Amino acid sequence: MRLKSSIALALLGALVLTPAASAHDLLVDISPAGSGVVTEASFEAKLTFNNPLLVVTGESNAKLETKLVGQDSWISHEVLVSDRILTARVSLTESGQYNLRWSVVSSDGHPISGESTFVLDIKAPAEAADESPESVIAPSPTEVLADADRSLVGFYLGLAMVVLGVIFAPIGLMIRARAKKS
Repeated sequence: MRLKSSIALALLGALVLTPAASAHDLLVDISPAGSGVVTEASFEAKLTFNNPLLVVTGESNAKLETKLVGQDSWISHEVLVSDRILTARVSLTESGQYNLRWSVVSSDGHPISGESTFVLDIKAPAEAADESPESVIAPSPTEVLADADRSLVGFYLGLAMVVLGVIFAPIGLMIRARAKKS
């Protein structure tokens, strides 16, 4: 009986002291930011991740596309991946709200993707001459990090269930053994 208790305690200790499995890489910054305003028809989209992205030579494993809200067709943009940063030169012709979607392969080899929105506000030539040229990009979205935190909830719930199983399984076995004796 003491052997079973010792084994259960050893398993519980190993489980508690084992570091958590690493999650997929996360997007930490995006430009243009969610709901940001861009005033130039041609600009650079830049996505920064927390770890270097996986690049396979000769394969296109990263993608960035945009589409005007209300339209059906997505416009693909040529991307360049360098370490943790994906950049794409985006050239659009019509003002309005755009969806931006991306997909990459994280450093652990799993594909990750996401979407964002931004507003393109191209000024008419007469308006542009009246004002000094500026490129406005809103601050990076905090929603991306909040979504990543929510995705870890399932992991921690599963971990809690395993810990409870390791704790209560030996107790159930002891009760069962005592019931068989009587």
